[in-house]
Amino acid sequence: MIHYLRIIRPINLLLTILTQWLFYFSASRINSGLSLIDFSNLRFPESITATLACVLVAAGGYVINDIFDVETDKINRPGKRIAVESTSVKSMKMYYLILTFTGISLGFITGLGMGILSTVIAILLYFYSSDFKSEFLMGNLLISLMAGMVVYIASRGVFLVNKAYFAEFSSIAFFITFARELIKDLEDYAGDKEHGYETFAISSGPTKTKILASIFIVFSLALLFLVGATGNQLEYWIFLFAVLTPLHLYLLYKIYAALEKPHYSHISNWLKYLMFIGLLASLFS
Repeated sequence: MIHYLRIIRPINLLLTILTQWLFYFSASRINSGLSLIDFSNLRFPESITATLACVLVAAGGYVINDIFDVETDKINRPGKRIAVESTSVKSMKMYYLILTFTGISLGFITGLGMGILSTVIAILLYFYSSDFKSEFLMGNLLISLMAGMVVYIASRGVFLVNKAYFAEFSSIAFFITFARELIKDLEDYAGDKEHGYETFAISSGPTKTKILASIFIVFSLALLFLVGATGNQLEYWIFLFAVLTPLHLYLLYKIYAALEKPHYSHISNWLKYLMFIGLLASLFS
């Protein structure tokens, strides 16, 4: 049973839930900055079904990705016990179908637009796992767009979108995720190259990949400053200078100094944390 839980990355799904509810609350504040929540602005049951749709479709995406990744993971993550090998491919495919179609159904319960969006995301995640992730920047772009969509989907759970900067923080999620995807390509370089993948890291080399990842981290920090200039909230500026700016600069340095797989693994984990911490800034805007 534990394999069925591990394969859907529960920590990542929990972060998805927290991110969406963070933006539900951020959009429902009575005033800018840290202020009370107007709970009447939350849509029920749409706020719940939209989040569940997003989480279940993403969980299905993790399952199908691991099914396609059995061989490359033997090289890229030899110490990882692969859930697909611990059970059976047939049972994992059934698990994928149950998660995905339940997620799509909840999307349509939320609304027609959300249902269509959930269907499109599920299809794209399948083709990401089967084809796109091995191609030049295609997989990176798709996953980054999905990360931005997590923030956008949160707008389906409120009546009025106020003070949340959905577009700006969707873009920040996109930038940080793109940087993380590039770093993960460097982390998985050996296995991807052996299996004939044409990722940006393989096609362009580590130096250019590190430069591109750094550019997207700079974009993220620049957009955070733009949000601060627009909202002009003291709490936001304190959070930006005390927490977010040092984290961005730390990661830029770590990318510059990285040479080996453990270094890239460390950066990848911290980019995941940075995205959620960065999105917390929406509460101060």
